[in-house]
Order: sequence, then C-alpha cells, then structure tokens
Amino acid sequence: MSTIAACPLCGDQQRMNQPKKLYGYDICKRCSSKFANRRQFAYFLDIIFVRILQFVAAVGLGLVLATEQDIDAIATILILVFVIALLAKDGFSGTSPGKALMGVQAVDEQTRKPIGFAASIKRNLPTLVPIAPIVIAFQLIQGKRWGDGWAGTQVIWKKYADNPVFGGALNADTGFGPAELKLPPVQQTANPYQSPRQ
Repeated sequence: MSTIAACPLCGDQQRMNQPKKLYGYDICKRCSSKFANRRQFAYFLDIIFVRILQFVAAVGLGLVLATEQDIDAIATILILVFVIALLAKDGFSGTSPGKALMGVQAVDEQTRKPIGFAASIKRNLPTLVPIAPIVIAFQLIQGKRWGDGWAGTQVIWKKYADNPVFGGALNADTGFGPAELKLPPVQQTANPYQSPRQ
C-alpha cells in the first residue's frame, strides 16, 4: 500500500507527482515556481530601486558639482552608489525593498534571525560577477544560491516562516510542521488517481 505525501507548503497531494526539492524538502512544482518567481521579481524590483537611487544621486551631484571637470568624479560616485546599494540591499532586517514587497526575507541559517549589512554584503558579492545573476536565477528553484553558503544565509517565504521547509520548528505532537498547518487526508491506496478520502 503506497501513500502520496502532500506538499508541506500548500497541502496539495495531487501536484506532488513531480516534486521539486527546496532546501532538501519535496514540495509541489507550483509552490517551487511561486517561491523562485517571488525571489526573481524581488531582485528585478531591487535593480529598479537602485537605479532610481542612482538617478537621484546623479541629479543631486549634478546640481552641486556642475562643472565639466567634475564629471569623472560624479561617474565614480554613481558607480559606488550602485555597487554599495546592490551589496547592502538585504541588510535592512533581511529585506530589501523588492523582498519586502514580495514577502521574502534573508535570515541567518543557524539562528533564523534576519541578516544585517555584513551578511548582506557577503551573500550579494557574487552578483557583481557579470554572468552570475543568470546562474543564480537557475539556482533559486532549489533555494540556495551563490553567496548563501558563504554567508550562512537562507531566503524564506515569510508566509511559511514557521514551516519546516524554511527552518520552522517541528510540531512535538505530530513530528511535522506547526500545529496550524492543515493537510488533506493521506491517501491509503495504490491507485494514485483516486481522490483523497474525506
């Protein structure tokens, strides 16, 4: 007699026919894609935010240093603003503007506390390598990406922060997940196409 486990995030059994690994746990393909898409869109929003910050800095510096001789100094400062903002973006309690909008957060892998600026800089250093953001985009489906191992960080979906997939404590009564996580009944049949019992 075989059983089909439910997705530990959404509780759906029917989508578990092709599970994906996220931080070592099997989850359904839909939840895997949703989490990866949230992280990718957060990065996209952060790039837009950093560019706006750069534009504001350019206008401010242009008004202060309005001579032609200062253009090289302005360009250097703008590059530094971009690099520092990109590296330190997750240092605000583990969230950047994009992460905050998308409901994800970078936490310390051991303590589960939001990261600060030092860990943010460490985890984001690989993004300065020209081809790294493309590689990182493909790594997000499994959770860990370049920089997370070195910085000892992990990105969690705040909606499921108490779930074991994101390092939440196991429920002492059941040995699985938090008490409020409701899963559909386990299917007790060899037929994977039979609907779950009520």
